[in-house]
Amino acid sequence: MAVSKYTPTEKVFIKGKLSWVKVKAPNDWGKWTVTVHPDQASLEIIRDLQAEGLKNVLKKDDEGYYVAFSRPTQKLIKGKVIGMAPPVVVDDKGEPLDKNIGNGSDGIVKLEVYAHGTPGGGRAKAARLESIKVMNLVPYEPERDMNEDAKSKLEGMDKQEMFF
Repeated sequence: MAVSKYTPTEKVFIKGKLSWVKVKAPNDWGKWTVTVHPDQASLEIIRDLQAEGLKNVLKKDDEGYYVAFSRPTQKLIKGKVIGMAPPVVVDDKGEPLDKNIGNGSDGIVKLEVYAHGTPGGGRAKAARLESIKVMNLVPYEPERDMNEDAKSKLEGMDKQEMFF
């Protein structure tokens, strides 16, 4: 494996279009997540990390290449379950962002990239979502930004009344 230009716990920044941002509540697998369509410079950073053993998969759609990053809600460390805080999310001025982030928002994703051992005795890289800076917020629209599973779970709720 090539000698890494990243230290064992390097902070790496990926810029691009954000989608499927789940940072207010974790997904069904207990992770906070973001999908990024990286700009060209960030795409090269991701490819360099993949050459060093990063397992995050680059995929391609009509908008170009994209990759997902996540952060678990908890981690088993030396036999103890340790809770992990959610990623920090700020707006373009560095102020905390409490709004849902719509697909197509421009942002910068900060990753904690670290080396780890593999079962075969080799080394690999992992990238953990640390924070997101939203440079241009696209308002969240459930019809556009909610996945099909979530939409089906909410089907009919808009027609229900509250009784107290």
